[in-house]
Amino acid sequence: MQQTSKQQMEIIPGVESSAPYAPGLRKTAFWLGLCIIAVAALAAVVWVVWGLQTREREFAEQLEKRLALMAASEVQLIEVLTRTPEYQAARIISSDLFRLYAAEVHLVEGDISRIVAGPLPGEDPLEVDMLQLSAQLPMMQNLLMEFIQISGYLSGRVVNQDKTVYLATDATTTPLRPDQLSMVERVLKGRQILIGPLRHSASGLLLEAYLPIFPPESTGLGEEPIAVLLLSKAVSDRLNELRNSNVLVEKGERLRLVQQTAEGYEEVVPWLPGELRSVNFSALLDDAGKVPFALRNSLSGEQQVYSLALPIPGLDWWVVVEADSLIAREGLRSHQRAIISFASLLILFFGVTFGAIWAAMASNQDRKVARYFEELAGQIDQQRQLLDRINNTISDYIVLKDLKGHYQYVNPAFADAVGREASDLIGQNSEAVFGFDTARRLDHSDQQVLATGEPVTLKERIFLQSHPHHLQISKSPLKDAQGKITGIVSVSRDITEMVEVQKSQEQATCKTVEALVRAIELTDPYLAGHSRFMGSLAVEVAKVLNAGDRDIVTVETAANLCQIGKLFVDRNLLLKTGPLTDDEKKEMETHVEHAARVLKDIDFGLPVFETVYQMSESMNGQGYPEGLKDDEIVLSARILGAVNSFCAMVEPRAYRGARSVDEALGILGETEEAYDPQVVKALKEVVHSAVGEKLLMREKESG
Repeated sequence: MQQTSKQQMEIIPGVESSAPYAPGLRKTAFWLGLCIIAVAALAAVVWVVWGLQTREREFAEQLEKRLALMAASEVQLIEVLTRTPEYQAARIISSDLFRLYAAEVHLVEGDISRIVAGPLPGEDPLEVDMLQLSAQLPMMQNLLMEFIQISGYLSGRVVNQDKTVYLATDATTTPLRPDQLSMVERVLKGRQILIGPLRHSASGLLLEAYLPIFPPESTGLGEEPIAVLLLSKAVSDRLNELRNSNVLVEKGERLRLVQQTAEGYEEVVPWLPGELRSVNFSALLDDAGKVPFALRNSLSGEQQVYSLALPIPGLDWWVVVEADSLIAREGLRSHQRAIISFASLLILFFGVTFGAIWAAMASNQDRKVARYFEELAGQIDQQRQLLDRINNTISDYIVLKDLKGHYQYVNPAFADAVGREASDLIGQNSEAVFGFDTARRLDHSDQQVLATGEPVTLKERIFLQSHPHHLQISKSPLKDAQGKITGIVSVSRDITEMVEVQKSQEQATCKTVEALVRAIELTDPYLAGHSRFMGSLAVEVAKVLNAGDRDIVTVETAANLCQIGKLFVDRNLLLKTGPLTDDEKKEMETHVEHAARVLKDIDFGLPVFETVYQMSESMNGQGYPEGLKDDEIVLSARILGAVNSFCAMVEPRAYRGARSVDEALGILGETEEAYDPQVVKALKEVVHSAVGEKLLMREKESG
């Protein structure tokens, strides 16, 4: 027994067989334990940083692949829609009878409209060849009308090389529009089928297809087209079907269709009045004609989205896929919190373990060591029993399913959540508990776990007892000793409260920025509305200069914050009615430095700080604070500098009244060396536009 006791004590550092722990060994063990905790904490921090960065990259890669797959799928569907006229019309344009008639019309000299209308009173009778073609015209019209009715088109026309319609299905054929004439000419020259831009009509969105008609070889007319078949088809319902039938679209994701016309870019919106609306799309395209994956404003400008766009081959159309950034990143945020929580628990674990070891080492007698081990054994047994009961007491929902999807075990938390007894749920499946639609979504992830053998984490919005709940669900395969999957373990956490708190925090942030702007304006009553007026006007100037989205957002944000430095300037100086002395001017100019100290450490993700700091510089180098000139001043600062001076002149101040718009523009024009001439020119264009007049009127009414 003595020997056994001695061996047990020797396995613990610093334990002697019959004496208390030596002070030196105790001190060494203490510092060793602290070092272990420090190393563990450092390792945990490194692991957290690495894990967050890795997960961020994986999230972006997976989302990009998803959106690219959705876009490619939609491109294929729309390609089928636009190629349908080619397949359907093949029997018409390839018909020998149809081609021969077109060739005979092509060979007619003179006005072929007489074939359709016949000779007018007083005109010469039709020649023999025209009489024959006129006699055959009803039959050809019937053939074309039959094709139009069977194929579901609205109308069809045949146009010869002189751009004259000699065969049509509509009773009152209107003249071809300029854009239709242009498309006909392109088909005749290019010898290829073309699809025109969608346009709005009383029948909805119309798709117009232009198909070349070639002469028969026997006519000897060569291989050039002699006429063009123009088909019109209503496609609003079909486009809505394509948009709603893509099974890859998930919550927060949307598909958009954009086309290029002579007037610019338009989004196809069959569900809105007008069905087409102009969008600012050209700035997004890269050299390959695609919109690369990135986080940006949505086409409608409502929110931040992850988006990309693929062109439709052969058409000036693009399929745009957008995913709401807030919804897409919900899982990523949950994963980040889980990693941080786990790292914190790991550090806490090492700290608690060190404390337990240190307490054990403080016991310097064999009896206390033995008692310690006995107590430790009891604690281990208690922990084992606790682990046996933990699934019955944990607040998360724990479920075990067999390979057929039947519940083999549910913990009380899950039973309470669905409002049923745990014993009643055994043997049931997800459809019996949640209903068909929810069960289909949950079973899809079960199949993924069984197929890959890897854990799956997802988020679902599920109704529990008629109330919506946001759940984070982690599913893992349950394997036997041989590694064979025998079931699926699901652990679900209710994150509804966390989702609501996040929404509240975002609203609070917006209100804080608004309060800061109001505080700036309250410093000087003459600044009331100045930042908003200046921001609105500067954004329009940036658009006239074809500035990118990044510069436009920078200009708007900087305009709201550019006066923040005046919070630190003597208020009496701000409200002084007389001219400022040189010393007072220098003190007034310090507002730029004050603003720099406030904004320099804030990460806007945009050059907002540089814009605010440089907006008082002049193109001739006589501005402040650093005397920059020409292109040393960023574009956004040059825009705000000119617009700020203009707004200050047309608004009243303590020492003068408001100047007229023409007077202010005249002063800016006289000081071209101080301001960017291109910016001043753009400002004049905006001020004299309908938008500028509306902004000036609103500012005048608010003042």
